[in-house]
Amino acid sequence: MIHNFKLIKKTNLTHNIYEMIFKWDNELKMKPWQFITFLLDKIWGRAYSILFLDWKEIVLIIKKREKKEWGRWWSKFICELSIWDTLKWVWPAWSFLLQENNKNKLFIWTGTGFVPLYNQIIYSLWTNQKTDIKLLFWSREQKDLFYIKELKKLKEKYKNFDFELFLSRSNVEWIKKWYTTDFLNESNCNLFEEFYICWAPTMIDSSIIKLEKLWISKNNIFYEKY
Repeated sequence: MIHNFKLIKKTNLTHNIYEMIFKWDNELKMKPWQFITFLLDKIWGRAYSILFLDWKEIVLIIKKREKKEWGRWWSKFICELSIWDTLKWVWPAWSFLLQENNKNKLFIWTGTGFVPLYNQIIYSLWTNQKTDIKLLFWSREQKDLFYIKELKKLKEKYKNFDFELFLSRSNVEWIKKWYTTDFLNESNCNLFEEFYICWAPTMIDSSIIKLEKLWISKNNIFYEKY
């Protein structure tokens, strides 16, 4: 069934990444791995993972791309919406599943790949505070980082949650240099039983190769390629 969402708030998180809050007239229900599909004129359906849901509202994080850029240029249309503009959507779908168990989990992300992982992490923290959870966030430069205050609040509230930041093109005293894959060594990976990755295809493939060299079973690696 096709419905309408109304944009009620839009916030710049970086120069080209937006937090966008949409509202529907009825109560929304979801699972912590679902995404919504917008029906865009002349572009057809385009899916976006859900960051957070609050009764009749959903929060999305979308990166704006210009038509001259590679891939996903239709996000420009969504990011340039004005407050109270509406979009048609269908609900819901999923493929990137969170395993609901007591296993310690490591999440790896860059850019808007953060969205489904954040949703899964929030759900895990709410439902199971005995499971150790860690998030690795890689970006090229400090200006591309976002939601750091929110992650710090989670770390303060939940003793079983931690996160680390990585930059490959900037030197910042409190942030680690290079890539999240540098974290994937035997001593670190032995602390976790499941691995969730949302990243570009080549980065995901390189992470999986590194994990498999550490004898991590494919059955414990879950990913979604952006």
